[in-house]
Amino acid sequence: MKTPRLGGLTDWRPLARGGFAVVWEAHQQSLDRQVAVKIITRKLDNPEERERFLRESSAAGRMSSHPGIVTVHDAGLLDDDRPYLVMELCTGGSLTRRLTPENRQSQEWVRDLGVRIADALAAAHDQGVLHRDVKPANVLIDQYGHAGLADFGLAVMTDGMDLEERLEALTPAYAPPEAFAPHTPTASGDVYSLAATLYALLCGHAPRAVDPGDAEPDLTAAQVVMAHLDDPVERLPDVDPALMDVLMEALDDDPSSRPTAATFRDRLAALPLGAPATPVLPQLDEPLVDQQSPQPPAPATAPAAPAAEPVASPTTTPSWRRWPVLAAAGLVLLLVVALAVAVSGGGGVAAGPVPATGPSTDVASSAAASPSAALLAGFSDCSGAVGRPAQCAPEPPQCWGSLTSAFDSLTVASPAGCDRSHIYQTFAAGTLASPAIRQSQIDEDAGATATCTAELVNSMLPAGQRRTNWEVYGIPAQSASPDDDAYFLCVFGRGTRDAPLTLTAP
Repeated sequence: MKTPRLGGLTDWRPLARGGFAVVWEAHQQSLDRQVAVKIITRKLDNPEERERFLRESSAAGRMSSHPGIVTVHDAGLLDDDRPYLVMELCTGGSLTRRLTPENRQSQEWVRDLGVRIADALAAAHDQGVLHRDVKPANVLIDQYGHAGLADFGLAVMTDGMDLEERLEALTPAYAPPEAFAPHTPTASGDVYSLAATLYALLCGHAPRAVDPGDAEPDLTAAQVVMAHLDDPVERLPDVDPALMDVLMEALDDDPSSRPTAATFRDRLAALPLGAPATPVLPQLDEPLVDQQSPQPPAPATAPAAPAAEPVASPTTTPSWRRWPVLAAAGLVLLLVVALAVAVSGGGGVAAGPVPATGPSTDVASSAAASPSAALLAGFSDCSGAVGRPAQCAPEPPQCWGSLTSAFDSLTVASPAGCDRSHIYQTFAAGTLASPAIRQSQIDEDAGATATCTAELVNSMLPAGQRRTNWEVYGIPAQSASPDDDAYFLCVFGRGTRDAPLTLTAP
């Protein structure tokens, strides 16, 4: 991944990446501080798009003085017309860390957080600015434990996408029902998404959620949500009825029946829940350091979380309805400085006779079973082309949606069917010099560096499909085996595709 160049910023380090954006940490020399730089992968090709982005980012900058909004320091376009934002570095991570049972917070804590973020939305709406993508991953915690809403104005980047691409980019789990049809975004959609976020903080999942074991792997999250918009939102039995009433009103399917952000704020603030059992700021002040990337909230198997904290008022997760949604979408929610998601445009689509299937779990499990030079299931030897032990061109192909990594945690790839919308495809694999617990160990591994290259990708593709600007990443093996840290996969992509590219081992 090529390091960006912006005046006054040095010591770049990738923090999080996905199909829609890459977030970097950089050192701002003039003020001797660390900042976050979010670079959107989609280029703005016409003056209208560039003007709209700069207008929206200017509005975000003006609102940065609000205590519930993450500060934007600068915005602009790189030389290749990719937009960027320079933002406050929020080392405490995002609210996705608060979705696991170990880290779930009290109802009072959730109420107070809702008041803070609803006030931020009310201030934005007063200035005519919509967020359009409120979700746990976009509420960030700074080094002092303060929560703030990030990514104001970036939703306009999806205006050139078709409906399904836009929904995938904006996280369908927290999108209001009206977003699943052509419509003009409104402030009431932000209120719905905030209420859905608070709902998830209380029980660990979005209002309409699924047992991952029942998920249909060939459907995108947006497609599944669109098929189940009539399913009612369940009340949470262990949540105070008055708080539940306020949330259910904001989660109304009818936009006109929802309160404004200011009214939602006031109704939350008026709830007789009492003061938080523990102060909000110390509860939130936990920078992400040397941790595995937290997995998406899942009803059946919640992943390992940071060291458990006292929970003042734990709630019981209700029984899950059989609704096939959001196991893969949850992975997109992680990005610590708010990212996520699907890329718009890019590249041709292969029409070869390659079987279109999702990622093969046999590959990763085979890797775990035999940490030697033996070929992984479905791979071909390409050591001669790489100049060191390497394996290429898995058959059947493996495809992925977004890639998620936060503060040097190991990248998590969301599986995707190769005959469905996807961004990345596996092209090679190899053995790490030592087991990896951080993404930087894979990025710096000699074998991964030599194998995960655009040159190797192009050597495996027909001449008409070769490109000079592939996005190429080394990621850990993606199965549940405890020995995955001995292996890496190489993936490549550029924009969304609906069919796999045909790879031939060199």
